[in-house]
Amino acid sequence: MFPTGSRLLIGATLLTAALATIYGVTNGGSLGTTGLISAAAGLAVLTAINLYTRDADVSAMDTAALTDSAAAHRAPWPSLWPAIGALGAALIVVGLVTYPIVFVLGVVAIIATAVEWMLQAWSERASGDAAYNREVRERFAHAAEFPVLAALGFGVIVYSFSRIMLTLSKEGGPAAFGAIAALVLAAGFLVAFRRHLDTKVVGGIGAVALIALVAGGVAAALSGERDLHPHETMEDVAAAGECGVEETEADENASQSVSAKASLFAEILLNDDDELVATELGVAGAETTTLTFQRTNSTNVLFHNESDEDRRLVLEYAVAGDDTDEPFVAAQQCTALVEEGGSQFMTFSIDLPSEAAGPFQFVVPGIDDQAIEVIVP
Repeated sequence: MFPTGSRLLIGATLLTAALATIYGVTNGGSLGTTGLISAAAGLAVLTAINLYTRDADVSAMDTAALTDSAAAHRAPWPSLWPAIGALGAALIVVGLVTYPIVFVLGVVAIIATAVEWMLQAWSERASGDAAYNREVRERFAHAAEFPVLAALGFGVIVYSFSRIMLTLSKEGGPAAFGAIAALVLAAGFLVAFRRHLDTKVVGGIGAVALIALVAGGVAAALSGERDLHPHETMEDVAAAGECGVEETEADENASQSVSAKASLFAEILLNDDDELVATELGVAGAETTTLTFQRTNSTNVLFHNESDEDRRLVLEYAVAGDDTDEPFVAAQQCTALVEEGGSQFMTFSIDLPSEAAGPFQFVVPGIDDQAIEVIVP
């Protein structure tokens, strides 16, 4: 007598072979005929294996099978690791065409699945006592699982928050995080007020919050970062040739004082009569309208504004050009607008001699016929 499973496989094999013959005779299609013949061959192999093992039936006369057969052993514990491994494989595929962090998470999931699944399979065979086997697994695994899970959870939370923060606008960010803080406060109050709150409820609330956070982080990462407007600096203003009397973005909230410990070469003063004079520190003598600097040295000067209007100090000099027909290119460097009684610091370095590439000078936009000549040997 053939076992029940073998009967079904024998019938499927014969039916597939008959269909292959009929299709090949009537339609003559090689592709369909080849497919049906391949299916019949596969079913035939399975039929042979099933007949050889007798559907894995255990004979009633085999007393050893009562303890050695698969049916006599306890069923394996339910495990989520196969599903996590499949998720990791999907993340690897998605990460190849989206973001590197997604690919890394997929690799981590695959590695964790391999280690944890092998550990679980080993512990299930440690003894015949399921409780002891579970204790053995926990003894080996928890020492590594808890720190790793805590680090991964913290990393996921931080990364999700960072994606959300980079996506929210400047106006929407404070409102969103205020709402999140209110929810966290409400959840904490609920847990503290209901002292006998079921741990499953607390765990469920935490799980929902974590899922919502991760989902928001994933959605924010896929939508991309918001466009960040770069803050303009005085270097940008000077490069654009906008060192004039008009206020720029770089002038907003600019410092109006300089530390007394700053290493200065000279001080330049615009007095209340709109006269521009310089004093070289460490050199005895009166105020001057000429300053001499060493080439390629980094030099610091301090600008004081004693006039009744906001003014800026501008250094006009030259840099080497890329074109042989134009060996020198005019350049500027300037301070932010300085209020009345305020000070600004300027650091610069000049690589060309003033005799060849000059004239070089310090000027104040909006004030004519006032300049400090700069000499670079």
